[in-house]
Amino acid sequence: MQRPTILVINPNTSQEMTAAIDRVGQATAGPQARVVTRCSERGPHTIEGPLDAALATAGMLELIGAYPEPFDAVVVACFGDPGVDALRLLVHVPVIGIGAASFTQAAFMSPRFAIVTPAVGTPERYAAVTASMGVRQSFLGTYQTEFSVVDFESGDPAVLETLVFHAQQAVKDGAECLLFGCAGIADQIRDIEERVGVPCIASVAAGVSQAMACLQHRQHPLPNGPFRRVKTKELLGFEALQRHYQGHE
Repeated sequence: MQRPTILVINPNTSQEMTAAIDRVGQATAGPQARVVTRCSERGPHTIEGPLDAALATAGMLELIGAYPEPFDAVVVACFGDPGVDALRLLVHVPVIGIGAASFTQAAFMSPRFAIVTPAVGTPERYAAVTASMGVRQSFLGTYQTEFSVVDFESGDPAVLETLVFHAQQAVKDGAECLLFGCAGIADQIRDIEERVGVPCIASVAAGVSQAMACLQHRQHPLPNGPFRRVKTKELLGFEALQRHYQGHE
């Protein structure tokens, strides 16, 4: 039986972060699935706010619209899950955002979980997301570091120490499971887990494992349904997406 292909997309343009995402994705899938990791070719180097997310979503849609090979699921490797709803209109396969996958997995594993984030982490947004997902009662809160997203690419030992400090604070406050609000916090996860003594979920691993779970139940392409409402109309620019707007799959 042919292994399914999971297309993991880093919506930003950072090659370093994409490499870290790929390492986690490959390790999570093992021999059960083929993981292909790509990053956007146009857009911001990192995603830190709604403007970055909007530009990154456009680049990601172009990338997937032009992707030439078949794939069985898409994982959006950004904790804010940018463009997930748009992608579900574009493709006929499951689309998983690593943020939602992480929240779900944490709620299954522990009655109390927390998020350690870069400086741009938004506690209000995470509180709203967990409430909408029905896991608000398990969400302890957000612990923000002073680092920007790009700092996680540096390899500076201070980055790991800061992550451990905030993780330890969350555990002292009662967290029994930890999430990390950036796909770039990947290579440090195991070190943090060993030092804080509670499960630490790598968001990319949560997304890929959720994609694999979806594929165990899916035998055929998803039909035209509630995730697909693109109507034929004129589209200016975005050459890779033209066929989707003209009714050609």
